[in-house]
Amino acid sequence: KSGCTEEVELTEEQKAELMQAFSMFEKAGKGKIPARDLGELLRCLGWNPSEQDLEEARHELELTTRGSISFEEVEGYIARRGGIYYGNNAEEDIMVAFQVLDKNGTGRITVSDFRHFLTTMGERMSHEEAEELIARSTQDGRDYIEYRDLVLAVQHLPT
Repeated sequence: KSGCTEEVELTEEQKAELMQAFSMFEKAGKGKIPARDLGELLRCLGWNPSEQDLEEARHELELTTRGSISFEEVEGYIARRGGIYYGNNAEEDIMVAFQVLDKNGTGRITVSDFRHFLTTMGERMSHEEAEELIARSTQDGRDYIEYRDLVLAVQHLPT
């Protein structure tokens, strides 16, 4: 099939990052994630797949006939797409992270989930940077972050 880049070997770091993102969605311990979570998984990795990209992925991985997808299948798909590429827009990455972590759409996420994401995924922040952003995003010692507070905090990030 034309249009695909040649398959690349993912680096150990990319594999580790993919495994970490995969494990955020893999709840049952069966080594598979729900097919519907593929888009969110790719967003965790810094991709911004269009609906057409996701449709192609579902077709390529035959997800319409199965409800789940294995780590190896996701890894192969990413390798066929030329590996993991990151935009270097930290602001956008943080907002995507919020949406991914806010599974129920409540407009808030736990501080611990957010801290974990900031220091382990995408363009990793140092613990100091993460703590500063968290401090600017939380109010009155709450253990959660609200979206609107995060937006304000991110707007004041040093570029």
